[in-house]
Formats: sequence, C-alpha cells, structure tokens
Amino acid sequence: MNPDTTEPAGPGPRWKRLAWFVAIWAMSIGTLGVVAYGIRLILKP
Repeated sequence: MNPDTTEPAGPGPRWKRLAWFVAIWAMSIGTLGVVAYGIRLILKP
C-alpha cells in the first residue's frame, strides 16, 4: 500500500452525526415557524 495516498474516512462518531441531525431538524422547524408567522402577519385582516 502506498503511504502517500489517503483513504476516505468513514462516518464520524455517532454523537457528532446525531448532533448534526438534531441541528438540521431544529433549524427546519425554526424556519417553518418563521414562514408560518410571516404568512399569518400577511393574511391577518
């Protein structure tokens, strides 16, 4: 095996993958809330 070549790393630790999943989920919920609030302000008579 050639030591100059690097093999791609496997997936990161489970806690790190879970943290990314939770962060992306929370941001999507937050974005949905902001959009819903904006629509509510526009449609409010």
